[in-house]
Amino acid sequence: MKSSGNLGLAFLLALTSMATAIGIDGTLPAMPAMVDALDSTRTLVQLSLSLFMVGVAVGQPFPGPLSDRFGRKPVIIGGLLLTAVAALGCALAESVEVLMGFRFLHGIAAASGFIVARAVVRDRYERAAAARVLSLVLFFFCFGPLIAPIVCAHLTVSFGWNAMFGFIAAYSAGVALLFWLVFRETLERPDPGALRLAPMLRNFAEISRSVPFWAYTGCAAASYGILFSFLSASPHVIITFFGETETAYAYMFAGCMIGSMLGMLASARLVGRVGVDRMLRWGVWGASLFGLVLAGLGWAGIHHWLAVIGPMFFSMFAFSFIYPQSVAGALQPFPHVAGAASSLVGFTQQIVGAAAGVIVAALTTDGTQMALAHGVLVSSLFALTFYAFAVRRHRTV
Repeated sequence: MKSSGNLGLAFLLALTSMATAIGIDGTLPAMPAMVDALDSTRTLVQLSLSLFMVGVAVGQPFPGPLSDRFGRKPVIIGGLLLTAVAALGCALAESVEVLMGFRFLHGIAAASGFIVARAVVRDRYERAAAARVLSLVLFFFCFGPLIAPIVCAHLTVSFGWNAMFGFIAAYSAGVALLFWLVFRETLERPDPGALRLAPMLRNFAEISRSVPFWAYTGCAAASYGILFSFLSASPHVIITFFGETETAYAYMFAGCMIGSMLGMLASARLVGRVGVDRMLRWGVWGASLFGLVLAGLGWAGIHHWLAVIGPMFFSMFAFSFIYPQSVAGALQPFPHVAGAASSLVGFTQQIVGAAAGVIVAALTTDGTQMALAHGVLVSSLFALTFYAFAVRRHRTV
């Protein structure tokens, strides 16, 4: 496929995936306001975000097999429409308990976007080409986390915390319409048995027996630990403890997302020249280095927003070298069940990310960035360990 075709497909797939990112990043500046508006506690409001991530994890195993059976297009459209309905329910919630319930459903509905997008890429590309297009998808995808917190901060200040959920509902419905109009199905041969329990279990069993699959998935999951350690704790560290405004936090968060975007763009340009394995190696070493810098600044007693945002800019740059290469490596051996393999990757990384987020949020009690920093550092070291002791012995790309 030509370069212009690559860019167009990557941009379209990124739009379908952004609903998930906006559901996380786009709601972060509003979380302190939710505590007051719903007469709740920081812990319960944080739990609503964790339940969204758990919902995404629970929803991961289903979109892949559904898309293997019925095609990529109807599953993405259906997921976007369900996301719109769930987000509208969040916007209308009058208690934190109702919000938590709709956030869980929101996560389940939003799970389909990137799962099926990865399967679409696997339908069209192999090896380094797949990693390159995934990097482009993630580059465009990063505009969501870049812009959404700024939109959320201004909506929260002007209209209240629930305005952002109304925006998410409208966005999801609009992208579903666009996707219905312009996307061409990429699955050439639907699998009639993809949803039958026995074949589905056989597919997952085949994937689960693959040591290379788990080697690369371990790196992808650890990279999500880096991401969610930052997502879960940063609003309260920056806004509540460091005393910055919601709008200031939104722009700081956007700075970190620029680091991720630059990393994705560099990854897309370099992977064809230096190879997937070298890109992944650079990523895990870079993440470990800047995770150590982040923790070191905290150990030195430098409790300031710049001591968090600065290292996280470079950590997110390194994340962008780890994630697309890891996913491409995990999916490479399974062209015949790419949807199921993508679901299993997504389920694993989301569970790890949600667990990291819950642990880090629970430990964020002393008014400093230390829990966040330790979560990022430990996750980075896990990625390095998986690469050194598993990926290097079982390379697929």
